[in-house]
Amino acid sequence: MTQASAPEKFILLSQSGLFPIAHEDMARAASAYHPGCLQRELQLDLREASAHALASGDWSAARRAVDEAFAARIEPVREQCPGYTFLYFGSAPVPLAFHLGTRLGTGAIIDIVPRDHATGAWQWRERAPRAELVPATLPDERDRSEGVAIVRVSSSHRVDPVLTRELVREQTYETLLFEVDIALRAPAEDAFSNVAEMCALAAEFRRVLDAIGERFPGIRRVHLFASVQPGVALLLGAQVSRMHPEIQTYQYRRDGDRGARHEPALVSNGRGRRPPRVLSDDEIQRAAQDRVHLSEDLERMKGFADNASERSNATGDTWLHQVLGARESERAPALQAPPWAFLPPLVKTELMRTEIEREITSVDDSFCLDADSKRWRLDDRWLAQLAERLPDDGERRCALRLLLLHEAAHRGPQGLTRATSQGMGRFPKVLEEIDYHADLWAMLHERALEALQPTRGELGDVAGYFCKLIGIATETMWAFDDGGEPLPEIQIRRLNRYLIWYWQWLHLKVAGQSSGSERLTLAEALEILSSRPHIELAGPRIRAHDQRVFYLLEDRPSVPELAVYHEGKLFRFGHTLPFDIPTLLSAIAARDGEAALEILRAAAEHILR
Repeated sequence: MTQASAPEKFILLSQSGLFPIAHEDMARAASAYHPGCLQRELQLDLREASAHALASGDWSAARRAVDEAFAARIEPVREQCPGYTFLYFGSAPVPLAFHLGTRLGTGAIIDIVPRDHATGAWQWRERAPRAELVPATLPDERDRSEGVAIVRVSSSHRVDPVLTRELVREQTYETLLFEVDIALRAPAEDAFSNVAEMCALAAEFRRVLDAIGERFPGIRRVHLFASVQPGVALLLGAQVSRMHPEIQTYQYRRDGDRGARHEPALVSNGRGRRPPRVLSDDEIQRAAQDRVHLSEDLERMKGFADNASERSNATGDTWLHQVLGARESERAPALQAPPWAFLPPLVKTELMRTEIEREITSVDDSFCLDADSKRWRLDDRWLAQLAERLPDDGERRCALRLLLLHEAAHRGPQGLTRATSQGMGRFPKVLEEIDYHADLWAMLHERALEALQPTRGELGDVAGYFCKLIGIATETMWAFDDGGEPLPEIQIRRLNRYLIWYWQWLHLKVAGQSSGSERLTLAEALEILSSRPHIELAGPRIRAHDQRVFYLLEDRPSVPELAVYHEGKLFRFGHTLPFDIPTLLSAIAARDGEAALEILRAAAEHILR
């Protein structure tokens, strides 16, 4: 007796972007190609996110939508249905289909049903000519130099080599080491007649990525220009493993004003990024409560600003007089001089016209001010990361106040807003100065707000109080970097911001211990804080991309050094003085601020005592 074969098992997966995909169409196609199959269905509606990305060029929200859908919906179903094949129906832009493929991974079993462009039906074209693949031409040489690669994939239309080459050379400071074309001999929108032909093209892409890893180990980013069908884009993404470089995808555009062009979309397979996790009910409730507290604190800030402004109208006080009072501000002459004198009183910042958004809980950049509603938006997941670092409610409230105050300083005479900050990563030294001024301005306003509270005992220990604020501020910075594997790289200006504030923390501690009086005075603390430390690392390899400059943390640095210029003297650690810089870099990669501070302690005590 012959045993009947088990029915095929499929997860029907739709990813709509440019147009909707109906359940009936998916079910009809599944029954036509796989009659009697067992089915589960998942629909990812990315039409709104796709439209926003295509209109604005900002793909962060669309990427987030894919990542969240994968974590919350696709992965749980895959775990419940081992051995099921994903039957994919896609109308998403290429970058989103590719990114979903990278999330499904190399172990996923994938089948495709394409959309026939002639009829609009979800079907393979019968009696279509065979899609003939032109094998990629790979170089025989090997090169360990650092650089980037270009991979062009053409199955629906031909990708222009000249246009893409010029774009990459304009956008990156790195050397173009390798470029290759993977193409059908006759690209067309309905070029394929079966999934095997698509898989052959995807396998060729995998062969190219493997060759890059083997022959060009210095390539850390592949620029992928793909004019392909959504199903092919998904299969391409599913070829990418963690052994391959990160991949920058592009969206093709053509309009009358600017002509044909490719615009950067998403970086997939990036290192150091944690996939979004599903938040617990407690985390969501705590995030909502954080917004309530911040809304209350924002009203307190406005009240302080209004009262200080009324007094200033009569006395002509500066922002420093408002936060310190006349007597203490006279004892801080450095803060009365430029550039500190140019910072605004709180009442003249945009903070006075803003509110806290309580309804929108998913934010692409973790935290932002919506220009239209004038509401500060905070992301639930970022608030959960902040709570992991600052579980104490009081410290977390302080952190969020400092964050708002810091942003308020940027939106004063500094003129650093979301619009004007585009490309500012190319100016790390300028940003260091701007951030330091905004940080200290925020801390002094926080101290003034604290002084109005009935319990203000902490203010008496000046060094301890400012060290506490520095600790809260740096943990807040780390919350933006949290998640995923150890950091493979870090922006130089961001690393310097950590080093600067850890140095100030140590300076205050050393000064407090060596002060002749029982405690450091406010004037003594402000003298330290008014002078930004000059501290800089050297040795890690430098990489520039996306108009930012990075230190690479994965590689062992050559001749690592730490330079400090203090009170007219230069100190070099690692060259003439012993200092464990590799361990410091490991602490930074692990996002371990306490360990980094402890490693800096030896250098600080050598100089400051």
